[in-house]
Amino acid sequence: ANNSTVLLGNYYGLSNKLVNILEGITSRVSAGTTVDYRMGAQESVKNINPVDWASGGAKDHEATIVVLGISQLLEGEEGESLASPSLGDRLDLNLPANQLEYLRKLKEGHDNPVIVVMTGGSPITMPEVEELADAILWVWYPGQEGGSAVADLIFGNEVPSGKLPLTFPESVDQLPPYEEYSMKERTYRYISSKPLYPFGYGLSYTEFSFNDLHLDREEIAADESLTVSVKVKNNGDLDADEVVQLYVSVPDPDGIQPRWSLKNFTRVTLEKGSSTEVSFKLNSQTLEQFNQEGEAEVVPGEYRVYVGNGSPGKRSKELGVQVISANFHIK
Repeated sequence: ANNSTVLLGNYYGLSNKLVNILEGITSRVSAGTTVDYRMGAQESVKNINPVDWASGGAKDHEATIVVLGISQLLEGEEGESLASPSLGDRLDLNLPANQLEYLRKLKEGHDNPVIVVMTGGSPITMPEVEELADAILWVWYPGQEGGSAVADLIFGNEVPSGKLPLTFPESVDQLPPYEEYSMKERTYRYISSKPLYPFGYGLSYTEFSFNDLHLDREEIAADESLTVSVKVKNNGDLDADEVVQLYVSVPDPDGIQPRWSLKNFTRVTLEKGSSTEVSFKLNSQTLEQFNQEGEAEVVPGEYRVYVGNGSPGKRSKELGVQVISANFHIK
């Protein structure tokens, strides 16, 4: 928490004002609130100090915020990354074992909320973190004002609306061999196993619903277009943004096409209780796919369109992602 290194990744300029996460939190707490800071786990080295100053204190506080993850000291392409044990590469996707052990200790003997703030520039496999934490805020490398942004989210001054731009696997075993150049099991479009967190996933402090999905045409020619519209409503008690995402699955006679692909998205801002209609246009350019010869074409057949606040799939549904769908035909 009291570390400016986790604010910045690689290739950044100099800043004369960095607000780390501890500074951001202490600047946002209300008058009369006590913040106790303890140095927790180191990034990747086991703590050899026999005195544990931190983990036992969680049960004596209303809530604990613990910052975990990795930094440019373990991953990257320049600077301090080159002095890391594997020269900036990661040999696995796990959270460093000493950090996970520290989180286990924090949770022992009490039910008080533990909020985990995760830093890093690439996926971390963390199924046990999900089980132990009451909330997880993934902040990447949040920049020079990262501490202020984290505090605004934790204390409710802002409502989260970010979505994952990649897939978080449950285990590195889900990834294909590095020397395998086919697309099988790569990215959200081809993965068949259950991820920890799917592409496009992200929670909010409010709740949105998606209804009245409408396609203005059920059948089009390859050179024609159609419009997809959906009603989005903010059912919660807070004004907030939501990212509406549109995916399409295509006919796959050769067995090489993705399960679905993101074709469009837009951010909407809705006051509590309000709703809006969001529309997208699909045409031959957005619907074309590549055949075995590498040629782009629009394949006749049945297509399916998905609209919601995340990608389709079983894991998304388990996590509460709302997706509705409809079919159309290209003749």
